[in-house]
Amino acid sequence: MAAPWWLGLAWTAATLSVEAPLRSGCETEDREIARLPAGQQVEIRSAISGGAGRCYKIVAKLVGVEVSGYVPASLLRGDGSFEQARRRAQGFDAGARNPSEVKVPAASILQPAQKDHPARKALEQIQAKQPAEALRMLDVELKKRPRNAYLWAVAGLAYFQSDELERAILAFRESLNLEPHPGVEQLLKRALREKEADKGSERMSGVRVVLRYERGSVSAELARAMVEVLDQEYTRISAQLGCRGTERLTAIAQRRETYLQSTAAAEWSGGMYDGRIHVPVMEAPKVTEALRQVFAHELVHACLAELGAWPAWLQEGLAQKFSGETLDPEQRAVVLALLKARQLPRLAELGTSFSRFSAGHARLAYAYAYVAAEKLLELNANVGLWNLLRNPSELSRYTAEVEKALGF
Repeated sequence: MAAPWWLGLAWTAATLSVEAPLRSGCETEDREIARLPAGQQVEIRSAISGGAGRCYKIVAKLVGVEVSGYVPASLLRGDGSFEQARRRAQGFDAGARNPSEVKVPAASILQPAQKDHPARKALEQIQAKQPAEALRMLDVELKKRPRNAYLWAVAGLAYFQSDELERAILAFRESLNLEPHPGVEQLLKRALREKEADKGSERMSGVRVVLRYERGSVSAELARAMVEVLDQEYTRISAQLGCRGTERLTAIAQRRETYLQSTAAAEWSGGMYDGRIHVPVMEAPKVTEALRQVFAHELVHACLAELGAWPAWLQEGLAQKFSGETLDPEQRAVVLALLKARQLPRLAELGTSFSRFSAGHARLAYAYAYVAAEKLLELNANVGLWNLLRNPSELSRYTAEVEKALGF
């Protein structure tokens, strides 16, 4: 069908009630970008709940120049339509349940080496989330072949996944000095962007997870609580899905502005997994249920990545289901109505990531993935899911069964 099937969220106009600073974030200590006069017309793009209360990301034209930043919600006058849309969207509050994305894993940017290439086994270890083992292999090979660009690129990947950004940058640069490669250039840019934006250097280790966090945004007490929850959720999810990794996962907790800068995630994103777990957080005395769900959501992505390469609908559907998220009845009704009208694409057409979708597109994609995963579990229960996760070649058959049950 050629008819449009995604639902969008239109920008909402508002007016600034008093003169106010436009800042780079929601907190009073964030950098002032510009000074907006009373009566300034703005467009609201998203909402965040910060320590100082709700604030909006807005876009405005100031002396003919478009500027973008954050202002407190209390200073804006409007018709309330954004708040109504936000509540329906179920996903613009940093403190509420947010859709999460799985970024294209760094390892997939490089083509797999030939079967007999000395980096092949190391790359397989990286893809299985065993970077320390990969580095052990690469150390031996690099002593034999110090001018092999591909070995250095794979070493950069292993350092990146181990959250050793300085070493990753050095390895990617060494690879590029030996041989230009667009994939390695992309990885270097990603590592440099994250290093520049990310100021978090505090670390705390658990049984299964190492947490890196920003001092000032996350207290030591909250960090300890986060590590405990991450370990608990990993144990639960591993028992349900069968994660096989033996090395600790890295989780990174940052204030939202830093999270968006370092990951280049979509505005609507509430978490990301790219070999490491990235989560934006607000200062709080304890781990909220919403944050526990975000951690669990990303841990499901990490677990699934250990077991194989999976399409976005399965990744996101299972991440929502096994993190304990629920689907809003209105969203479910929209998905079922579009399925009945044959205005939804087949599941494979959703691709491998929702990261490039707009907020409205993503909202519907996540709801569709939830319904599909729910149907998969209904048809196969736990034994069938375990069989699928250990036999990726069976995915097309399982997908066909789900699509048939959904009316395709």
